[in-house]
Amino acid sequence: MFFSDPELKLEQDITKNDLSAQQLMIRIDSLDREIKGLLSELNISPEKLSTFVANQENFTEENWQELQKQRQLLDEKLNKELSNVRDPRKVKKNHEDRNIQRHWLFVR
Repeated sequence: MFFSDPELKLEQDITKNDLSAQQLMIRIDSLDREIKGLLSELNISPEKLSTFVANQENFTEENWQELQKQRQLLDEKLNKELSNVRDPRKVKKNHEDRNIQRHWLFVR
């Protein structure tokens, strides 16, 4: 269908977002279980692990540099992903500012 109902499109987008959120929650739960299993297997707490990783004396110079490099890469990736999250209020405001009439077709 060339002309689609905006409400139908919105409903499809909401359904798609809900499905993505559910998949993400399943993945997070799985990772949490794996982390808890590893920590219980090693018989340490998350606080002890954080303290150990934060101390440079526990690593060789080469390993410490690699650890810092990986930490920096993860921080950059997180910041990039956070900056790519759309704010629905901004999108709606930008759409309203365009002064588009209801019967117009959007073309890129």
